[in-house]
Amino acid sequence: MRVLLFLSLLFSLLQAQTYEAYLRSQEEAFSSFKEERDREFSLYLDQEWKAYQEDQGMKGYDEQKPKRLPQAKEHIANVPEKKILIAPVRLEEKKESTPYIQITPSASLPGLKTLYTRFFGVELTLHYEKALQDSAQKEVTKEMITKAWEKLASSEYETTISELKEISQKLLLNDWATYLLVMQVSQRIYSDKNQAKLFGWFALLKLGYDARIAYQPHRVVLLITVKKELYNTAYYALDGRRYYAIDYYAKGKLGPIKTYDAAYTDTQRSVDFAVGLLPLFAQEKITKRLHFRLNNKDQHIDLSYNKHLMNFFQSYPQVAYSDYFFSAESALLHNSLKASFEPLLRVKSQSEALDIILSFVQHAFAYRVDREQFDREKVMFPSETIFYAYSDCEDRAILFAYMVKTLLAMEVVGLKYSEHMATAVRIDEKVEGEYVSYNKKAYIVADPTYRNAGVGLSMPRYRGTKSYEIIPTKTQQ
Repeated sequence: MRVLLFLSLLFSLLQAQTYEAYLRSQEEAFSSFKEERDREFSLYLDQEWKAYQEDQGMKGYDEQKPKRLPQAKEHIANVPEKKILIAPVRLEEKKESTPYIQITPSASLPGLKTLYTRFFGVELTLHYEKALQDSAQKEVTKEMITKAWEKLASSEYETTISELKEISQKLLLNDWATYLLVMQVSQRIYSDKNQAKLFGWFALLKLGYDARIAYQPHRVVLLITVKKELYNTAYYALDGRRYYAIDYYAKGKLGPIKTYDAAYTDTQRSVDFAVGLLPLFAQEKITKRLHFRLNNKDQHIDLSYNKHLMNFFQSYPQVAYSDYFFSAESALLHNSLKASFEPLLRVKSQSEALDIILSFVQHAFAYRVDREQFDREKVMFPSETIFYAYSDCEDRAILFAYMVKTLLAMEVVGLKYSEHMATAVRIDEKVEGEYVSYNKKAYIVADPTYRNAGVGLSMPRYRGTKSYEIIPTKTQQ
């Protein structure tokens, strides 16, 4: 009896010590968090996760774009009642610098590891805690994700996040470029894809972005919100917002996922793909000679672009069409366009100048639909259209609009039909042709894909139709 009593007391004592040790360990774990919101978020992650079904993102066109396009008869100039000469093209050269970003590590944190990486030609130096590197874990569970969060939130992450912010500000990165920077750094720290995505999720939250992590068997899925449209990408409706699986752009269905049901505190920022200011990437000049006919004579021009900026544009998923029409471009392209077209546009009327630019865009590029060239829909920025061997209607519309704004400083809008895209230009001359109305102003149709068609002429199937969407652009500055 005494032995049983002794064992019972001993067991109770050990149990009490074990429970006290557990409480101490939990208290120490929570005290290691740098922010109170991280502790609260860790408790939230430890709760039940819910299953969500995917929805598919928007499609660019209601119908398939035609593989072959009609061609207008031999071009006849549209003579206005009264010619209005365009303003002389002013060759104000823009300049681009090649930055070098180096950040000195904090002397108070000697345990940091140095990371060297090249980001669109810019040499970067960052620092991170060596202890962050973990071995790969095959099984992906809610518990694994929660544990990863706790480790990241109690690490010396402030230095890395501060450096990411500093680089983003110094290089004038937009949200998409910042996302690419975060993911590149994550992949350099972690060789395991799941661990890299977990760090990317953590870093995006700390930078203020509304991102979430989800999982499927053996796979972590990173979800982001975007400011405008994102096409051909699986998304999940959470709390009334669309969270896109950006890594699976144009890859078809992804399937159901499990994720938590509330956003991290103070993270309302969505990824904005607009390029209002050019990122300060390194400059690598590429020049391409393009040929076309003008007034029955062969012409050629040399256009240049920044390879690193063009590579950045190539990273884009298909986003809102306005982002392409609004985008800034490299000083190299800006300057080479003005130098090449100044002799051709000198002492020309508005309609004559528009016809010259139309003829260039219609004839200097070979036509091919995106499905044949990329096996998916791809919308190009102007420098991409210069780079690629083939382009289709929206690529030419975007390039034409950029040229009209850059060379003529005229207002232009995009015209999106069910399977085609053209443009329309605000013109002061009285010229015969087809017009559209936007903001109570008349814009004359200009189709950069309809070969030999001058200003005012639409493709036969679109003449007189009212079934189009007007895409505004901003005036070139």
